[in-house]
Amino acid sequence: MSTEAETDGPTPGLVECPVCQTEVPEGEFCGLCGLTLKDHGTSGPGWLRIKAYSASPGEHLLTPNIVSSLFPRLSPGSRKAFLLGLGVLLAALVAATLFRLPAALITVAALGLPLLFLIYLQESDVYDDVPTGTLVATAGLGIGLGVGWVLLTGAVVAQAYDVGLGAGIAGSRILRDGLGIPVASLLLMLAPAVLVRLVRPGHRESLDGFAIGALGALMFTAAAQMTRLAPQFAGGMVAKSRPMNGLIVEAGIRGIAVPITAAAVGGLIGTALWFARPANKQHQHRNYVRVALTVFALIVMTMYALLGLVDVARISQTLQLALHLAVSAVALLALRIGLQMALLHEAHDEILSDEPLLCTYCGHVVPDMAFCVACGAATRASSRSSRKARRHTRPVRVETGPEPATDEQ
Repeated sequence: MSTEAETDGPTPGLVECPVCQTEVPEGEFCGLCGLTLKDHGTSGPGWLRIKAYSASPGEHLLTPNIVSSLFPRLSPGSRKAFLLGLGVLLAALVAATLFRLPAALITVAALGLPLLFLIYLQESDVYDDVPTGTLVATAGLGIGLGVGWVLLTGAVVAQAYDVGLGAGIAGSRILRDGLGIPVASLLLMLAPAVLVRLVRPGHRESLDGFAIGALGALMFTAAAQMTRLAPQFAGGMVAKSRPMNGLIVEAGIRGIAVPITAAAVGGLIGTALWFARPANKQHQHRNYVRVALTVFALIVMTMYALLGLVDVARISQTLQLALHLAVSAVALLALRIGLQMALLHEAHDEILSDEPLLCTYCGHVVPDMAFCVACGAATRASSRSSRKARRHTRPVRVETGPEPATDEQ
């Protein structure tokens, strides 16, 4: 009697992933590579999985969601609170602009998103996962470099700020003020993440690197803006003589475009620096993800640096604002794609497919693997503290038997 038919098929409860050619538990997604098990041929390139964002699996990768892009490790229940926080920041910018309050506008523009990001670090357990000294060093370097850079270059660009956005700088100073200073500023903005990676690398996970890179960039930007614009605090609480159009442009550029672009570029570089390939793939396309992340960051940096030429050219302020917002949108998209690539291809925790684990994104109990087989969320999209706690107290199956019979009277 032949048993060939019984042994040729996959083990009951398992299916063969058409991408990684491995038997994995049944579900919508492969628990090892994260790709869809059914419509993988129609879901875009396998290395990108565009139909499900790994840090928020209910979303398409190209969905322009600022919360899941800038705050990737938030639990689904916290995303609405951070969306509300972004709404409050926007409302504060609008109020400061409408009431012509330059001091309030500068403060909200410079400190709003950085403070919200610090709250994100607390909410996503970064303070527990990353050594405090690393975070303090990153923030301190960012603040110190930001203040020092403005003090060093203040005399060079003072005229540009005196005449306001869009007034223009003529002659040979265009390349120096419009290109040289922005490029140097971008490089210094990324220096905290690079220095921390060299001196205090610690445990390497992509989203830890994102947090460190974005933190350093946001602290640099906040310190630089506050230092450079501090003289405007002496102009009085209400600027009745300033045109409303200029205030709107300043709020949009300094309060929205600049911090978002800084967080995206810093986060991309941090993700690239902390990215690590799995042990079994270290010699297969070893650096292509890290190179891709760096290229994304360089593209955004180039676009942002070219905006320096726009700022010193004699073009309308409305066009300046539109260009800055367009670059920030490109930066967010590049960040989102970069985080997706890192989560799909980085090293993962030990695979324990026989052990149950609660997925914090979809609420299903699934095998403890690199990806949730139900929703496709990367296990490392949650913090190490969360993973450790859920593995310490694993779900237990409760057997329910028939109800005991009751005696009829």
